[in-house]
Amino acid sequence: MRRFALSILIIFMVVISGCLGNHWSDTTSPSPGKTNGTWESTGIFPPLPSTTPSHDIPNTSDHAFLASLYPPLRGELENNSIISKFYPDAAYTVHVFAGIARKRPLTPSELRILKITLQANNCYFSRNLPPSNSYYVVSFSEERPVESIPYVECPNFTSRLPFVYYKGRGFQYYPVTASNWAYHYLKTGEVKEAEALLGEMLPLMETANTSEGKAGVFRVYFSPPEGSPVPWTSSFSQGMLAGLYAWLYNEMGNKTYINASRLLFNSFYIPLEDGGFVENTGYGVWFLEYPYRPDFLVLNGHIITMKGLWYYYRFTGDERALELFNEGVESVRKALPDCDTGNWSLYSVNGPEAREDYHRLHIKLLLWLYARTGDETFLQYAEKWNGYLEKKGLEKEDINALLQQVRNTP
Repeated sequence: MRRFALSILIIFMVVISGCLGNHWSDTTSPSPGKTNGTWESTGIFPPLPSTTPSHDIPNTSDHAFLASLYPPLRGELENNSIISKFYPDAAYTVHVFAGIARKRPLTPSELRILKITLQANNCYFSRNLPPSNSYYVVSFSEERPVESIPYVECPNFTSRLPFVYYKGRGFQYYPVTASNWAYHYLKTGEVKEAEALLGEMLPLMETANTSEGKAGVFRVYFSPPEGSPVPWTSSFSQGMLAGLYAWLYNEMGNKTYINASRLLFNSFYIPLEDGGFVENTGYGVWFLEYPYRPDFLVLNGHIITMKGLWYYYRFTGDERALELFNEGVESVRKALPDCDTGNWSLYSVNGPEAREDYHRLHIKLLLWLYARTGDETFLQYAEKWNGYLEKKGLEKEDINALLQQVRNTP
């Protein structure tokens, strides 16, 4: 009953706000890019100013501040301002992007991310109480990898992308989760679904310069619980998406996808200090799932990044990808003793013990490495870690069935 009454109240306030018109007065000169009341060239969003606008706006909230710079977002920002009075998590993204916009203009891809994240939070929180746990994944489309993922129906917003809830951060577009969904679609032969999701992601990609030319980057615009500068980039999504766009090109023949794939691969040459995610460690090259902590060598993230590199090499024949993959293989081989307590696997090198689901994932990833490289070390550790499950009275993984599954997957 409380949920229903609160949802009705929020919807009523949002509707009243729309009927009364904008409740923020313009405190600045005409917005950058606006000419004679029309947007010059970008469609939804105004063109970015050639210089950073003045951000000295006294007594102005982050919502009003962004609306003054980007009027096409005013309606979503006003609704979010109302909703966030009840659910502060809904406004997290507004505060993040306002902080960025006070330093520099938002890029077109950042404006798109801001818009869809506002729409997702506004829709969800106008109808539901906050989830009780972090990492609660929802879909705003009926088309999703599995039926068990909650579908949130919205009258004015549909997206194939996954949105992930984190306490204190609201719902977020997360490229890592999106790469998992795209991989599921391609692996199960649902190519049209993969194309819809990966196509929706393309306008959200930024470009950067590297020693290998232009690079594509899918940035993350929320800070994990332990904190990090925003935005940041994960090797997990960069590697997997490089491979998945190459795979999609192989299926569809659309050059847009192979071009995106090449841009993403080039991101492996961005220096760590410039927003990259490749670190030289005592074990060799390590692909950082969380590059804001370069000493946090996550085992599953490193191997999944290598998986993407392997797919990229398979579908493009680019020897640079094979070289990086082989360097990653050597690093895993050297690090495995420091990922083993003697009765369980560690989540990261010399780090905390893995949860059971990650321990099982480690076994599967090591079997994948064995199937791709033929290196018996990976099979031995997979069998050893499978034995740890049995010692704890837990059901073991079927090693032979898993190997067969890997061999039957493209």
